[in-house]
This record gives sequence, C-alpha cells and structure tokens, in this order.
Amino acid sequence: MPDWSYHTFFKPLLFRMNSESSRDFTLHTMNTLAKLPFGDKIIQFFGHMQPSKELERKVAGVTFPSPVGISGALDPQLNGTQAFTNLGFGFIEVGPISVSPRKSEKPIIRDTGKETLVYDHLQENLGLEATLIKLQSMKRVKIPLGILIKGETLHDYEKLVQKLDEHAAFFVINVEGISYLELIRGLTSKPLMLELTHQKIKYFSEDIAVDGYIIREGIESAEGVELGQLEMHQLKESIQQLLPFNKPIIASGGVHEPRDAMELLEVGASLIQLHSGFVYSGPGLPKRINERILYDQQPISKPAEQTGWISFFLMGLGVFIAGIIALIIGLTEVLLAYDEQYLGIKKEEIQTFSHHLFHFMSHDRICLAGVMISAGFMFMQLSYNGIRKGEHWAKKAYMIAAALGFLNIFYFMGFGYFDMLHFVYYLIILPFFLYGLYQSRNFTSGSKGQNLHNTISWKRSQIGQSLFVISGICLLSAGIVISIIGMNGVFVKEDLMFFALTPEQISAFNQNLIPLIAHDRAGFGGALISEGFLLLTIALWGYREGEKWVWWTLLLGGLPGFLTGVGTHFMIGYDNHFHLSPAYLLFVFYFVGLVYSYGYLHRSGEAQLRNVSVWKEEKV
Repeated sequence: MPDWSYHTFFKPLLFRMNSESSRDFTLHTMNTLAKLPFGDKIIQFFGHMQPSKELERKVAGVTFPSPVGISGALDPQLNGTQAFTNLGFGFIEVGPISVSPRKSEKPIIRDTGKETLVYDHLQENLGLEATLIKLQSMKRVKIPLGILIKGETLHDYEKLVQKLDEHAAFFVINVEGISYLELIRGLTSKPLMLELTHQKIKYFSEDIAVDGYIIREGIESAEGVELGQLEMHQLKESIQQLLPFNKPIIASGGVHEPRDAMELLEVGASLIQLHSGFVYSGPGLPKRINERILYDQQPISKPAEQTGWISFFLMGLGVFIAGIIALIIGLTEVLLAYDEQYLGIKKEEIQTFSHHLFHFMSHDRICLAGVMISAGFMFMQLSYNGIRKGEHWAKKAYMIAAALGFLNIFYFMGFGYFDMLHFVYYLIILPFFLYGLYQSRNFTSGSKGQNLHNTISWKRSQIGQSLFVISGICLLSAGIVISIIGMNGVFVKEDLMFFALTPEQISAFNQNLIPLIAHDRAGFGGALISEGFLLLTIALWGYREGEKWVWWTLLLGGLPGFLTGVGTHFMIGYDNHFHLSPAYLLFVFYFVGLVYSYGYLHRSGEAQLRNVSVWKEEKV
C-alpha cells in the first residue's frame, strides 16, 4: 500500500470506518500479503522501499538498517509486524507487553483536521502468551525488534524478559521499571532503553544506568493521550535535556513529514519512531524520510558518474534508431524482400487481393515502430538521468524491461519465420546491454530524494502517480493480450470487419500470410510489454520531488506510442471507436497524470526550505 494507492483509493474509504476497525483491517491485510510465499517481493515491487546500505547505523550495540522505526502502540494486536519489515523501517517496536492482556475502554478518536489520534491509554496489548504465539508465527524478522515491557511486580519483569529475550534486539522499560533494573540486567545481555515522556523527563536530573532513552510523544488530557505533530517542540526540548547524558535517544512520534524527522535528528535524536504520521501521511513516509537522509548525506561536490551508463545509453539509442527505421518502412515499403520471399508473392498482389488487409499489415508495423521509439527514448533517459547518477531503481527498471524485450525473439522464432532484420537488430544491441550489466554490477540499492513537506503539490501528485501506474498496468495487459491473440486467433472481430475477409479466405489466398501477420502481432505485443513495464516502474520507483526529467520522460516517451497507435488507425481508415476506446481512455489517464504530476516533479525541495512561509500558507 504505497502512498499513491493509500491517499488516492484506500484512505478515503478507511477513514469512513472507525479507527480500530480501519487499523486492524489494514494491518491484517498487509500482514497476510507479507506472509504469502512471494508476498514480500510483491510489496517491494510496488513500494521499492528497501533502505540503502548507506543508512545503516549502530546504536547501543544494535545495527539498524535505517534510523526510522514504528511505534508499538500503533499495532497493539501485532497484526502488521511482518508487513512493517518491508516498508523501509529500520526497527519495529513491539508492545507495551504485560503478563496479562489489556484493553482500551474507549475508542480511538481521529481528528483529521489536526491530524491527531487520541487514545484512552497506551497500555493496550495482547498479553505475554498471545504475543509469543504471534512472534513465533512470523517469518524470520530481518530488522531489529525493540520490545516494551511493563510489569507490576518483580516476578512480572522476570517472566517477560525470559520469555521475550530471544525475539528482542533491545528492551524498553518504563519509569516504574527502574526499581527492577538490576534484575533485568542480570536476565538479558540486550540493551535497555528507558521510556520517558515530556512531563516526566523534568524529574530526572541525573543519569540512569540504561543504554539509552526513548522520548514518547503525547499530551495527556481528560479525553486520554493525544498524539500528533503538535508535540514536536516538546520532543525537541526533551532531546536537548537528555543530551548531556551522552546516550542514544529515540524520538517517538510527532513526525508527519520528512522535515519533522530531519529536525529531530538535527537536535540530537539517534533514531526516530513514527506513530500518527504513519496514519495521516501514509506508508510511504519512512521511504521519503530515508531518501531525504540519504540526500543530505551525499557529498556537496558533484558525485562521480557511474560506469555502465554509456553502454546502456547506446543500447537505448539503438532501439530508438531501429524504431525510426521501422516507422519509415511501415509508412512506405511495408514488406521487405525477405518478407516477399517467405510469402512467395509481391506486395502488389496483396494490395490487389485486399488493400485493407495490406494497410492492416502496415498498421501493425507502424504501431511496433512507435513502441520502439518510445521505449528507446525511455531507455536513454534512464541511462543518462538515472543510471549515470547511481540510481539503483533506474538500473533495475532498465534491466528487467530490456530482458523482456529480448525475449521477443522467441515470439519471432515461434512462427517458422526467420526475420533477418530483427535478428541483426538483436545482435547489434545485445552486446551493449551485456556490457552495461557487467560495468554496473556493483550498484548499491537505495535512492535519494529531496522531499521535505506534505505540500498541496505532493498531495496532488498522488493522483498523477496513480494514473501513471494504472497506465503502465494497462499497457502491460494490452501487450499480453495482443501477444496471446498473435499466437492464437491472430485477428479480433473488428479486424475481420475492417478488411471484410475470413481467416479461411486469407489462408486460401496465401497460407503463409496469417503466420507473417501473427509474427508481427506477437512481436508488437512483446514490445508493448517492455514499454508498459518501463512506464510502470518509472511511475512506481522514480517518482520523486524535483525530478523534472521523469516528467519529461513520461511526456515525450508516451507521444510516439500514442501518435502511431491511434494515428495509424485513422490513416488507414480503421476508425472503429469501440476498438480504439482503450487507447482513448489511456490517453485521458496519461494527460491527467501529467497535469497532476507537473507541480511536484518540477518543484524543488531546497526551494521549499528557503521559503518556509510560502509552504505554510499553501498547507493552510
């Protein structure tokens, strides 16, 4: 559930449900997906949230893949613990866990205007035994678990630590547990963090024998405990008061956008935890924070260009040029000498038999040319603007899309027709692809991003991104359908109506004509799969604030495919609007996506930072 789907589709529906139901439903659904055999791969594909190795840090002896964690109070039933491991978090808090289960008497109050959550209390949990069952049922947890334990007696703490020690990377105890600190130290070698709130920290004038502190957000009132962004100033004050103790500090809550996280880290927090911000800003928030941290960590000087991009660029250029050549052929000759040799007839004989059928063949080849031009342009853009700058997602998108494109050769071989031009084309571009893979073999994962605020342009961009994702899925689906048609029925009903012939009549005229058309159709479908994957992955993985090149790639990369795909139908008189309706709808998605994406992809996060007053006015 990345941000583009959360804000566009799910959040409006979930916020119509009561808070507990929407929370449990969302986390349970995500967890169920994560536990499927390839569930974590699906989540990673759509979210691409894995933090960069450069974000790894060691705190209190524990290695955290990222400084961003999630508060245990957000998931007291442990319904989403497995799913959280795939959302870019560097650690997960579990708990509070007590020996016996505890329930809340009052429902959670969700104030969307202030973006706050009001809890009756923050003690709700499953109890020790049910928690153990949940933890033991999980797959191997790839990130550290911090377990918050709350007991009432010495025996309670002894039981909690002994039972949970194998699952914990560190323990969190509350103020009441300080009197049992020596006992807990004797039961576990794991680091111990002391939980404090802003109200309680002022009573601590001396250091406690713990390994670090966790500062919890929250304003206590008659209604309960209110959690939201307004507590940021309290968190920062608390961090500054604890700095003299020279121990790691985890700031929990208050973070609703990357700027909040950066402020807490700047004042001295070692790690941060999300709570209400995860609900209101969406599951993409940890990824945005990770990318901003990585952006600030990069050297001021211009980073060195990555190897391999030139080879990848030349392959993309080859695809682009081949598309231009194919377009010229489709608009003029249509059939080449080896096509006529395979058929045993000249193209003039096909025109005499049915000029509509001949134009239909040209339409297939022109459409293929348009897709090749679009894909070639996108390959070049990914090479120059992505791979050259070390963007792992760009290489991954390029690599998979290109591999799918090369698999097209099996389509061409499957019809007993050896297409010499395509074979030579593959022989020319394949070495560039393979050499690019070799040169970029040491690419590291993770991407940088400059986004800081949840501005209006960011919120609008969720609609634009979702429309591009849908467009990419549509192109992929269309490519699969066209490939299947090319390998089976070859023609759809509207095709036969256009040239007023039956397959039997065409075969009676020339038995090799349908296999040649099928070869073209399957090849076009395969190319469309490759272009659809390029569009989908650029929309899923490359959508970051200020990335103007992504917007221009989407705009200019889509034009050749649309112009040839729709224009050639009208050029040959094949203007069946029912047949073209998917293309019309796709164009609407594409155009609206470009409009809604423009502000975000052309906006600079640094410009926001220099002009905060403008941002605040826009947010209001």
